[in-house]
Amino acid sequence: MTNPRPYRIAIYALTCLVLLVATTIMARADNARKATTKKTTPVASSPISSAVSTTIRALGSVRTQQQHPQQRVLVGNDTVRKENRFLFVRAASEVLTVRIELARDEAQVEIGVYNMLGKKIMDVHRGTTARGIHEYTTAIQDLPEGVYVCVMQGADFRKAEKFYLSR
Repeated sequence: MTNPRPYRIAIYALTCLVLLVATTIMARADNARKATTKKTTPVASSPISSAVSTTIRALGSVRTQQQHPQQRVLVGNDTVRKENRFLFVRAASEVLTVRIELARDEAQVEIGVYNMLGKKIMDVHRGTTARGIHEYTTAIQDLPEGVYVCVMQGADFRKAEKFYLSR
């Protein structure tokens, strides 16, 4: 009877070799995919993204400009449009703090707190507000724990922010 051991060793060696070659091929394909992914640049689809792309390229080429001062990159004006927004809504055990940012002067701004059923619970602020950052605080000791919505609205905008009150 022949000794089956040499065949087993040969099969084991051949299996290891196939696994090594397959792993090497997969690693090279993965590296090639990563290299092509890094080289692609996003296509600008709007004037805003075009301006952002130009700005990023300009900031990234500072080293090139220092080496070659005759090259200039022209960057347009800032085209980012500021919007009215909540910076934060924070509910402590006794005080609600609301910080907002307005893009322009508003004749009438109302900030209120609503429960999850849509019922207005309290007013935080009501009146004329200049552009910029504003912070309003109000006492909330009578408010039970739960989830609420803080709504800020003006003549042509409405923003909402959820917050949770726990004591």
